[in-house]
Amino acid sequence: MNTDYKVSKDGTIFEIREDGSISKIARIDEKGNISSINGNINRQQGGKGKYWFFIILFIITSAILGVLYIQTSDSLSYYRWKYYDTRKELSEANSVINDVAELYPIIIKDIEIGNIYKDGDIETDYGERIYDYNTMYLEPRIEYIGLESGTKTFKVKWYTPSGYLSRGDSSPSGFSQAHDEYISKGNNTLTLNGWGNDRKGNWHSGTYRIEVWYENTCLKTKTFKIY
Repeated sequence: MNTDYKVSKDGTIFEIREDGSISKIARIDEKGNISSINGNINRQQGGKGKYWFFIILFIITSAILGVLYIQTSDSLSYYRWKYYDTRKELSEANSVINDVAELYPIIIKDIEIGNIYKDGDIETDYGERIYDYNTMYLEPRIEYIGLESGTKTFKVKWYTPSGYLSRGDSSPSGFSQAHDEYISKGNNTLTLNGWGNDRKGNWHSGTYRIEVWYENTCLKTKTFKIY
């Protein structure tokens, strides 16, 4: 006996028999599940609905995981690029610092002049007003940024108000004095040797100039006044 099946718009399944009789046998709900009306429906059809549900769920889950993977992969690529780019910039910066350090082992930010006795005791503290009748040894204290550590030879020129380069018997050619000093990386201070005489009143009033040199490079020049 032949049997045909039809599905109405509302999801009702009808069984149409060869003798012309019609009966409702099942209903399909909005989620695709099939429920029996008279108990004759094959339960495997409901199983098929659940089967398709899991297939769709799998597809959606796979799509979400795929999007998350792409986003994560892009993020990892970005941070990996930033990591190597930062390392490259640091390497280039260190190379520049090394090149500069060959000419400027230190960057002098400021020079202050003190007036001292021969044994190193301070008569006039660094940066304070110096009067000519008290002058003995003028001693420079420099504030610097060290680009490298090690012992370096620094040379100093002292110019009088008339532009004369003050020199002595032990002065190197073209300079007033020279001596070795140990420098450190970073922000530091360094006191160079004093220049003058232990007799008070050695320096007259006027505007003087000091220059600090390293090899053939003048690191810093500063004018100061003796009253």
